[in-house]
Amino acid sequence: MARPKHRANVDVCADCSSPEPAWASVNRAILLCDECCSIHRSLGRHVSSIKSLTRGVWSTNMLNMVRTLNDNGANSIWEHSLLDPSNSKISRRKPQPKDPLHPVKADFIKAKHQELKFILRSCKEDSCSEEELSRQLHSSVRTGNLETSLRLLAQGANPNYFYKEKGTMPLHVAARAGQALQLELLIANGGNSSLVDSSGHTPAEVAKLAGHLDLSERLIECMYEVTDRLSFFLCSRKPDHKKDEHLIIPEWASTIERSELAFEARNKLKMLPNHLLEELVSDVYDEVDRRETDAIWLSSATIPERCIVPFLPIHPQLSSTRNQGRQKLARFTPKEFATLIIDILTEAGQRQTLANSTPLQDPAVIMLRKEQLKKHGSQMSDDEPLYDSVASDDDYAALTSDGIAGLSSITSDNEKALTPMAKGLPSVVEVLKKQLTLSESTTRNLKEEVRRLQRTVDQLMQENRELKIAIQAQARLQVQPEKVINGHIGEHDELEPVLDVKVSTPTKGSQRPVSMYETREGPRKPLSFMNQTKRETEGLPRPCTTQGLWECGQTSLPPSDEVTRRTEQVTRRIQELWMAMQDPLHREAFVPCAERIRVAVAELAAIFPQNPIDDNIRSALRQLNGNTGRLQAECSALQRCTSDLDHMDRCLQQVRSSAYDIAKATKLLVTQFQLS
Repeated sequence: MARPKHRANVDVCADCSSPEPAWASVNRAILLCDECCSIHRSLGRHVSSIKSLTRGVWSTNMLNMVRTLNDNGANSIWEHSLLDPSNSKISRRKPQPKDPLHPVKADFIKAKHQELKFILRSCKEDSCSEEELSRQLHSSVRTGNLETSLRLLAQGANPNYFYKEKGTMPLHVAARAGQALQLELLIANGGNSSLVDSSGHTPAEVAKLAGHLDLSERLIECMYEVTDRLSFFLCSRKPDHKKDEHLIIPEWASTIERSELAFEARNKLKMLPNHLLEELVSDVYDEVDRRETDAIWLSSATIPERCIVPFLPIHPQLSSTRNQGRQKLARFTPKEFATLIIDILTEAGQRQTLANSTPLQDPAVIMLRKEQLKKHGSQMSDDEPLYDSVASDDDYAALTSDGIAGLSSITSDNEKALTPMAKGLPSVVEVLKKQLTLSESTTRNLKEEVRRLQRTVDQLMQENRELKIAIQAQARLQVQPEKVINGHIGEHDELEPVLDVKVSTPTKGSQRPVSMYETREGPRKPLSFMNQTKRETEGLPRPCTTQGLWECGQTSLPPSDEVTRRTEQVTRRIQELWMAMQDPLHREAFVPCAERIRVAVAELAAIFPQNPIDDNIRSALRQLNGNTGRLQAECSALQRCTSDLDHMDRCLQQVRSSAYDIAKATKLLVTQFQLS
């Protein structure tokens, strides 16, 4: 790559004739001043691709192409009608350097470059079709006449036109002829250097076979222009394609912090089909160009405030949804935009590796194409052009009438034989590509489903283990009922961590043990008023279970020392959680601490009647149970929190609030119990 050097002669702006222009429109091959460049930037890259002459990074051939065309009057192609004295219909005057930017210069530039009002219309639209212009371009690129090729492109010639009779495109013709500047002009106007000819060769391979090694290396760089530009934007370095290094992902990409939304966006990126991924990459490429040009503009332009391009301009050929998405790229912060580029480069590398390891062409298709070339392709070549009546200063010798008659005799056969090649690839290959893309998408969906099912299995196994522990604890309570005093076992200071203290006796059709997120009593149906009245009338005893212990016999409040001991147990468990919260990085200790608090609260609540007469005690018990469940939920959420610091702070605050409410309810319970 090379930067342009200072020229001895003085250049002028192509749109207003201001001296010493500092910018260039690559696809228009003209130089521009700061004011006119600001209007070009607002039109978008699809109209005018802007690059700084002094600070932009240029390839030598691209700079020579722009300089050569500009010096040889390329601007006259875009202002043909203004320069023709015989054209009396055009009354517009070209702006002068001191004319106002809006509306004089702006209106003129839009009419000249966006609407193409002043270019040469060589023939009527019905007689000079796009195909005829493209055939002229196909012949013109073999020569060094850049002005003719630029005029044909301005009139609508297709730089990727496939000449069915010859099986080549303009890029292949220019590569074989060694016309480096013609190649730069074609690529600047949309030429795709990755397309293959009827022999399956890219322009780079054609140039290499013709002995143009430097030109072949340049074409390989053009094939990787998008990923090279994205890599250079991230780390100011490009891959060395000579050493088969075609992609660079910065080393610091693996250490970048990602939010949950970034991980979700990355997974969605992997699910995109190839054509949607290509559209996204194209939009990101345009946004990279906008940001880089903005940085150069703000540091070098004389009037930076007069060129505000806050987002990508509207592209009329794209849908409104895609245009809105392109504009939203400007709202990405530098870190978010860099993360998106890293994900795109990573996904592009993976898909490129998969494409290289998958055969893209059926051997039967290759043999068929070789037979077609032996039958038809050997009768003509790019050195003997069929369509040389190009509207240029160079005239070529016409083919003899016998040659034309011979060509017309095989045209109908070639129409059928080479129809798939007119699209660049055989139809069989296109079908295989679509099937491969569908298979990749199906594979990713199946992998995600397997991971989801594995998580479900793990959750079920964990719940199964918890249920087994609950059943064992319940069995111990039934075997040794004499040791159960007021809902707790023995007189030990440290209480065993059980899943629930008040569990019903397991009978046929009984309810399952309650989970850690349900209430202390568990899911049970209360007796209706009519059934209770009937039992009392008939003199039947009320059902006595562990849940209804205080309803059956215990009507008095528990001893004061027992309440004190169990409230101190709750306080110690809260202090343990509080100590664990001093180091937020050890979040795995929060859930066990919350479980121990739940057990201590359950032990405390078990010594009280289920429906205390005192409203204050009943309210305190209700607050204890509710805040304990909320604490466990918040601790679980905090343990799942990854690298989002704001989310972690919110979860910590909720855990502190829940622990404080439990301590407050415990104090209220002790106070009300002592008063009562």
